[in-house]
Amino acid sequence: MRCFPVPYPDELIYSLVARAGIRSAITSSKQLLDEVFGDRKVIATIDLPSHLSSISELLIDTGRFDIQELIYEHTMFPIYAPFVDESIKVRAMKRMEHCAKGSVHLMLGAPASIVKSSDNFRVCPDCAAEQKQKYGESYWSRLWVIFTGLPQLGCIKSC
Repeated sequence: MRCFPVPYPDELIYSLVARAGIRSAITSSKQLLDEVFGDRKVIATIDLPSHLSSISELLIDTGRFDIQELIYEHTMFPIYAPFVDESIKVRAMKRMEHCAKGSVHLMLGAPASIVKSSDNFRVCPDCAAEQKQKYGESYWSRLWVIFTGLPQLGCIKSC
């Protein structure tokens, strides 16, 4: 895919792929999946995405963004990692590199967690405005996912 964007700090992979679609004027989600991953059956996952080898390959000219950097800086993996054995972390990261078929969530215990994830995207309007001023566009920060269940906190900057 031409003109694939470089991730912003703490930008979710989900957001990065969405920005790629916007920049390429792709309106079909299936076409976007085909362009980015070469596979229309990839399931868009907000927190623990897979097929990260495809993203890393698109960013190879930057000299950054290997699989481990993408996982630790652009997914929610670091929230789960401290609570599982090293062998599970390694296996989960390997599956995030390729096709995981939902197994990463199971491996890291997400379905059994008492903290339930939300299906809704939350946005801090102040932070989004700041992103737009700084970068010319806004994106979904993984920090917003962390604070989704804590609406009383308001803007994440005041947390």
